[in-house]
Amino acid sequence: MFRKKSGEENAVQSATKPDEQPVLPANTARAPAVSERLDCALGILAELEEQVAEFALEAAERKPGGAEKLAGHRAKIDSAKTAVDELRAAHRLAAKLDRQAVAAGAIAMRAEQMAAFKSYVSSREKAMKRSLDHAAEMARAFAEFSVLTEAMVGVLPTGTNFPTMTMGENGLSGNLLSSCEKLLLAEMYRLGEASNGRRAPLPFAKPQVVSLRDVPGEIPPGIEVLKVAHQAMLHDIEQQVSRLDSEQMDAATHGKAA
Repeated sequence: MFRKKSGEENAVQSATKPDEQPVLPANTARAPAVSERLDCALGILAELEEQVAEFALEAAERKPGGAEKLAGHRAKIDSAKTAVDELRAAHRLAAKLDRQAVAAGAIAMRAEQMAAFKSYVSSREKAMKRSLDHAAEMARAFAEFSVLTEAMVGVLPTGTNFPTMTMGENGLSGNLLSSCEKLLLAEMYRLGEASNGRRAPLPFAKPQVVSLRDVPGEIPPGIEVLKVAHQAMLHDIEQQVSRLDSEQMDAATHGKAA
């Protein structure tokens, strides 16, 4: 199996696989609310620890009720520390759960993308199969066209000459007896439109002139171009036949050698 060169591979990845990362909506993320409560608890603890010196001083100076106040304050600090420890643990858990939710979202997103990717791969194969089936039919039809061209020229009425005949306006589609390459390429360019309206003609298809590249709708249908050229060819040869028939009959009538 062929492998792209690294530069080509990177170019394809950057063009078709943007950096998409799921983000939890603000109303579903759990860590931010816990973080706010933790910040509040830390603020309370810091304030209580700043006040401990005052209560410790009163107790050290044996002021009435100082020891009780210090003990009560210590209990508040212990309670605040417990709250901080609990909120820190809660925040770690909430952050982990948020990360897992983001990871689950990324996994689900990639699963959806992979399903869509596989679907496009299958549809792409089907589209190419249609192209190749039509290419096979086109190849057979063109071979038949070539054989019929030779047969047509082989039965050109005696005494007539095949006129120099081109197809299309100003002969842009080439000689009538040519391989009709210009006619075929212009037709494939004209019809190179996907079902969604986006133009994506075959890589080798092209209009007869550059000025028609952006206005494919102005390219005349190839079969109509061929029919017009055929009619002009038939008219010319029929005139030749009519003249030859008239001359030969006139010569026969008057006893002249044909």
